[in-house]
Order: sequence, then C-alpha cells, then structure tokens
Amino acid sequence: MESIFLIIGLVLLLAGIIFVICWRYLAGYAGETTGVIIDITSSGAWYNQQAEEAAAVYRGDQEPHVQMNVNTGLYNNNGNMYAPIFQYVVNGRTYSRASGVSYNKGMAQKKLGKTVPVYYNVDKPQKASLSNGKGYKLLGLGFSIGGILFCVMGLAVFMAGHKYLF
Repeated sequence: MESIFLIIGLVLLLAGIIFVICWRYLAGYAGETTGVIIDITSSGAWYNQQAEEAAAVYRGDQEPHVQMNVNTGLYNNNGNMYAPIFQYVVNGRTYSRASGVSYNKGMAQKKLGKTVPVYYNVDKPQKASLSNGKGYKLLGLGFSIGGILFCVMGLAVFMAGHKYLF
C-alpha cells in the first residue's frame, strides 16, 4: 500500500518538475507585443524551423520569408491537428511562428484573423510563444505539492505498518 502512495507521489513530483522547467523556459520570453493569427499548419515544428532559418537569412524588407498556407498536410503526422501561425512585429521587423498548441482543423480555422498577445525572447525575437508560462507555474506547483503529500502519506503508512523497526 505504501509503495502505491510513493509511486504516485514520485510521478506527481516528476510532472511538477517538468512543468516548472517549462515555466522557467517561457519566463525568458520577457518581451510582449500583439500579433495576428494568419494561417494554420499541420506541422508547427517544421514551420518554426523554416521561420528560424528565414530569420537567420533575413533579406532586409519587412516580409517574412516563410512559406505561407502550409495547411495542405504535406508534413502532417496525423492529419487532424493544426497549429495556428501567428505574425508579430518587434523593432519594426515582422516575424511569424507556429503555436506550440494544436487544435482540430475547425477550431484552428476559427482563430484566423484574431489578435493575440505574443511573448518573445528579447535577445532572439524570432523565438516567441502565445503563452507567458503562468499556467505552467501553477501546474508545476500544484503537482509538486501533491507529490510531496503523497510521498509523506506513503512514508506515514510505511512507518505505521513497521512500528517494530523504530
């Protein structure tokens, strides 16, 4: 019985640590601006790789040099999840990036044209997110506290069942 509490506690602690790491990563995105959802893609990771390469070879005008309308499913793993592509401007330069969150195609298409807050890395403005990470912080703290409580309960059950050891 005590091992179940300990295992659950350790799993919750691990989940808490992962969420805290995500929060710390996004905490580095201290810049804030607004952006617009301009398209959807079936492969956000592929799109972001293309966007970062385009930012590295920026040609001087204000247009992003990334293939738009990539929602054809060319790099689609499962065919039914789409990430919104958002465009934003930092210091007069236009960037675009795919969200890390995917939706079904209908929900993703409903987001087209919407204005959204964008959080970006001030040192590398081509790196941005639609999340500021506060949700990850709350989840990380909640899972960590739950994990600690389960571990304490597991130890208490262990100690209660093994009084003769103490």
